[in-house]
Amino acid sequence: MLNLRSNRIETITGLESLPSLQLLNLENNQLRELDPSRPLPRLRILRVSGNRLHELHARGFPHLRTLYADDNYLDGLVKVGGMTKLENLSLRNQRGRLLNVSVRNVRDVKRLYLSGNPLKAGFLDEPCYNLTYLELAGCRLASLPTNMAKLVPNLRILNLNYNFLEDVRPLHGLARLRKLTVIGSRLKGAKDVIRVLRGMPEAEIVDFRMNPCTLAWYVPLLYRKGSGGARGESEWAGMDGEFRRGLPTEVYTQRMLYRGQVMRVCGGLRELDGLQVLQKERDKAAMLLAGARQGPGR
Repeated sequence: MLNLRSNRIETITGLESLPSLQLLNLENNQLRELDPSRPLPRLRILRVSGNRLHELHARGFPHLRTLYADDNYLDGLVKVGGMTKLENLSLRNQRGRLLNVSVRNVRDVKRLYLSGNPLKAGFLDEPCYNLTYLELAGCRLASLPTNMAKLVPNLRILNLNYNFLEDVRPLHGLARLRKLTVIGSRLKGAKDVIRVLRGMPEAEIVDFRMNPCTLAWYVPLLYRKGSGGARGESEWAGMDGEFRRGLPTEVYTQRMLYRGQVMRVCGGLRELDGLQVLQKERDKAAMLLAGARQGPGR
């Protein structure tokens, strides 16, 4: 292992003299290029996030398993097709031109992190059967591929937060999904959300906060204090408890009916819209749903 993190390094040479190197950490330096004169055959993990890289030549790292290159100026990877062993690829928040990534070049990866980059709607252009984790938060996506379930059939975790999506129907058929977050988009109909979730029997965590269809039911995420993470979510849940107690009866009932319907179609759900799903709430929602079915005009 060679760790040169946070040393203000502008250039680095001689890496080819370390043929046994397996992990290289060059994060938070000032590198503009990284192109060893000979391949590093045993390198498995490369961390170059927080540099000034405009290009990254994959030919130098033929057996790489993990590449973290967030916060650079990349518009793509050069000859990435040579990285046949790559499993984890993170290219978040590139500060240069439009990131040009075709999954054709990385179709065997298991985890792909592209958040913070404007992406073309057709970037997912062929099946990725190994992909289990896909992060596309803040990618300015207005639509999704209509055949998404065929493109990523084995996906377990999908993050689509803070995009411009108005339709989640393309997610129908992602039957193996366990976690789905679509916070801060433009979804207007809770019925469409529930229809899609009906085809996700393994879902454990789903989150549709800050969409038009759920906006009235929860305290806004903008009110959340702290730095995020578990503590931030706990504080938000506490504020939402106060918010919920102040809701008009009609709005509270709508919220409970929505949550109850989601719980019914996703039997293994542990967390819904940032809140733990407890048996007490399940029972109460089930009673409300039963009453709604027996009510006038039903």
